[in-house]
Amino acid sequence: MATGETEEVHKESAHTGGQVDPEELKRGGVVKLQGKDLYSMWVKTNCCNLSSNQLRKLGEIADKYARGLLLFTTRQIPIVPFVRLSDVGKVKEELRKVELELDRCGPRVRNINVCPGEKVCQEAILDPISLAELLDNFFRESILHKIKIGVSGCETDCILSRVLNDISFVATMREQRRGFDTFVGGKLGTSPFVGEKVASCLSETECVNLVQNYFDFLRAEGLKGERSADLIRRLGLGRVKNELTKNLEREIGLKPVTCGTALSARKEGRVTARIRATCGEVTSSQLQEIADLADEFGEGIVHFAVRGSPEIPHVGEEKLERLREELGNVGLETIRGGLDNVQSCFGNYCTESLADPQTLLRRVENRAHEIDLGGLSVTISGSGCPNSCGIPQLSDIGFMGVVRPEVDGSTCNGCGLCVTACRECAISIQDGVARIDYDKCRSCGQCIAICPLTAILESKKGFAILVGGRGGKSTRLGQKVAEFLSEEEAFQIADSCFQLCKKEGCELSKLIDRIGLDRTKELILGEDTSKTRR
Repeated sequence: MATGETEEVHKESAHTGGQVDPEELKRGGVVKLQGKDLYSMWVKTNCCNLSSNQLRKLGEIADKYARGLLLFTTRQIPIVPFVRLSDVGKVKEELRKVELELDRCGPRVRNINVCPGEKVCQEAILDPISLAELLDNFFRESILHKIKIGVSGCETDCILSRVLNDISFVATMREQRRGFDTFVGGKLGTSPFVGEKVASCLSETECVNLVQNYFDFLRAEGLKGERSADLIRRLGLGRVKNELTKNLEREIGLKPVTCGTALSARKEGRVTARIRATCGEVTSSQLQEIADLADEFGEGIVHFAVRGSPEIPHVGEEKLERLREELGNVGLETIRGGLDNVQSCFGNYCTESLADPQTLLRRVENRAHEIDLGGLSVTISGSGCPNSCGIPQLSDIGFMGVVRPEVDGSTCNGCGLCVTACRECAISIQDGVARIDYDKCRSCGQCIAICPLTAILESKKGFAILVGGRGGKSTRLGQKVAEFLSEEEAFQIADSCFQLCKKEGCELSKLIDRIGLDRTKELILGEDTSKTRR
């Protein structure tokens, strides 16, 4: 790793000219929410685990400095929302008491995504924790690019790393040789991309050197804001692959960043209690109970899954029913197969939200339970905007807030601010007026937000619905079947999806494999396909 480039980014305050700089705060893990003086604080985890004492501290912080609520996110970290700026320094001090610090947001290296590991999961081919501990050294790199890295212990890839990470390492076995297949380019957002394989069966040393090559390549040739998918689109997969896979056998000088919450040994007769946390939300009192149960029934450790469910590993099978009873006393339950945890983004309290996914998702979840999907492993998620923090493209049914912008030519003065705001290059200035290319537009609404003259208006607004997304060896992004729906319209289509799954006896992703997307879409929407048109 390059020396002399690390820096302390979690400053007690971030100001420019006496004014709060939201971007600097974001890079340090403090993100502005809707409402006056309200922020969320992103807490870093080591190997995506926390100890019971750390959980209790987070509950105390949420009660004292926020609104008694925590979110578990697709980055496998907890977030404390609704903190006032004047309390940010106090929260950081409280976190330090239990050896916690903030994660980052914006153009920075993020928390390493990793699955529970071979001490918990019987499917693991290699120990992902060992590699993740080495890669955690890169967290403190000062490079101003968004970089996400993930490590999965088997090809099931429960952390969805091929899409959620710029670089993902997936353990595999070929001809009695174990190693990590490497994928580059994963991202969601307005231009989602499934990672491309660039190397097979790498050792840990080779994986670390590949990541170092990526950092060096970004510094040398990366444009502002570019991620690995952008490099592939601009330079081609062949060029990127060549740069990242050269000289991988060289020695590395890194020492593991020890994960103090990693379990030491696999234990027979033990299971993982997956706790349902709808929309990734739990209250501070529920968090306290989870911490107590982790001590009583597990080993004092809680793992955070990509779909927002806290998990207590190493629970004795004979104790599982007692644990469920205790969870029920605080309004929680375990996931017993079937419907997975329903995941969401910040939703309505995010500054970029276009719709309220939480309210819709809770209705949809209740409906799924009413219908009784049996053992079908249906996945549902939602995001308030096309940034897709709630991973709608990676679920059987995904919801995403969208808006259709429309230019008022009589008001627009051709200033061009919307052109610079559009990440998809969908806007140009023609004859002094902004023109939108709707084939490129991803309905994010950034042009509406930035226009100083209110010359770009909301023509349509609501939910888009995507179906058929999944992770694993056959990772696939969900496809849009309808958009600009009201909450009620989106709910009705979700109900249609459930009825179809129950009738066909399989998840939508498998149904699409069998009969194709077009036929599946017809069965979901019936004769009315008007909602699918722009």
